[in-house]
Amino acid sequence: MSSQMVGIIDAGFITRSGRFLLGNPTLMFEPEELVGWLHSSALRMGVRFLRAYWYDGAYEPGSPHFQQQREKFARLESCPGLQLRLGHLQKRKFDYKPALRRAAGEMGIDYQELMRHFQPEAIYQQKGVDSLIVLDMVRLVQQGACSHVMLMAGDRDLAESVRAVQQLGATVTLAFPKGAPVATEVRNLADEVVTWSPEAVERLTKPFMKRFGDLLGYDPDDDEDGPS
Repeated sequence: MSSQMVGIIDAGFITRSGRFLLGNPTLMFEPEELVGWLHSSALRMGVRFLRAYWYDGAYEPGSPHFQQQREKFARLESCPGLQLRLGHLQKRKFDYKPALRRAAGEMGIDYQELMRHFQPEAIYQQKGVDSLIVLDMVRLVQQGACSHVMLMAGDRDLAESVRAVQQLGATVTLAFPKGAPVATEVRNLADEVVTWSPEAVERLTKPFMKRFGDLLGYDPDDDEDGPS
C-alpha cells in the first residue's frame, strides 16, 4: 500500500459547521487553503499528499441557483490537488403552514396578513454524496492508492466505510470545525481526531492574499500592486 494521504471533503458538512461556529451565514471554505492544510497534515504524518476529493450536491440546470453554483464548481475544478465529485440536490417537500399558523396565533399575528409577506424558499436535500464518499474511500484503499484518509465528514452512514478501510490497513483521521455534528460512532472509530478552532476555520475560509492584506492593513482587491 502506498504511503500517501487523500482528503475526503464533504463540502456541505464543513460549510454548515463552519458557518455555525463563526456565526457567518455566507462563509465558504477556500479550496486552495484546504489543499494547503492537507499538504501540511501529510508532512506531519510523514506521508505524501496525493489529492483531495470535494463532494457536493449539484442543482439541476433549471434551478435559479444553477449558474452561480456552476461558477463555483469551475473554480474548484481549476484548483491544483483537488477533484470534484458531485451528487445532486433534490427538492424536499415541507409542510410549514401548520407550524406557521400556530406560531402566528401564539404571537397575536394575523395569519393571512403574515402569508402575504411570507415568501418561503425551496428546501433541497443532498442525494448521492454519502454513497460517493463510501465508494471512493474503499476503492482508493483497496487499490493501494493511499494508506491514510483525512475525512472531513461526520455522517453516521460513513461508519462502516471507516471500518472497512481500517480493516484493509489504512488509518483514518477525522477533521472538522469545533462543535460540528459528528456522529459518535464515526468519532470513536477514527484513529485521530482534529478539531478546527474558530481561528483555524477563519484561516481556511479566507484566501492567503486577503489574510496577508489584513496583516499589513490593506485590501488586495483595491490595489493589485500591493501596499505602498
